[in-house]
Amino acid sequence: MVLNLSNRLFCVNLHDYRVIMKFRFVILVAAVVAMMFAAGCNDNDTKVESARTSIERYLTSSHSPRLIPKSEVENSIEYNPPFYERLSQDVYRYIATYYQSGRDSRREVAMGDVVELRVTAYTFSGSTPSLSAVYFTNEQTVLDQLAELGLDTQYWSSEPVIVKLGETNIIKGVELSLIGCRETDQVEVYMTSKAAYGNDALGVIKKESAIMWSYTIDKVY
Repeated sequence: MVLNLSNRLFCVNLHDYRVIMKFRFVILVAAVVAMMFAAGCNDNDTKVESARTSIERYLTSSHSPRLIPKSEVENSIEYNPPFYERLSQDVYRYIATYYQSGRDSRREVAMGDVVELRVTAYTFSGSTPSLSAVYFTNEQTVLDQLAELGLDTQYWSSEPVIVKLGETNIIKGVELSLIGCRETDQVEVYMTSKAAYGNDALGVIKKESAIMWSYTIDKVY
């Protein structure tokens, strides 16, 4: 009787032990997955923060002309100092024609408007974008330059990019940069990957890449 009882107790304890070990294994796997996810998020956040730093450093040091943040314009000793605006955490805009005579009388872009654009879009690595960094353009002069370098541009159109704000599927950072601009403005907008394509990978554009769009607003209606 004692032996049978002991055997029974032993079997129950062994079963409980197996259940506990399986439970611990599940917890361990969940912990590992959580750590991997957190590491991936932290790595991505680090890359985005690095891109922000790179953009700001370029705008205030290497960009021609050198720019100051809009918040510093009022205290600048320079007349009509060129400046950039941080439109969101990940979008930076420079309007090259901001001080142009008669600009205030031109139509201002608002949500719902249709705009026609001439665009050259680049991947941005922290220095002045070059032709080798172009991934889209409808600027005929740029198309000609790319053709001279041997790039097949026969399928690239020089027709204007037409955008209706709020309806056309366009990069949100670009859409944000258009609001408040005026007809004939020449604009540069810099975006981290977070504001550009998110986690999507689009052919030659790595998903972590910051981008820069240089565009002219030909028409607003």
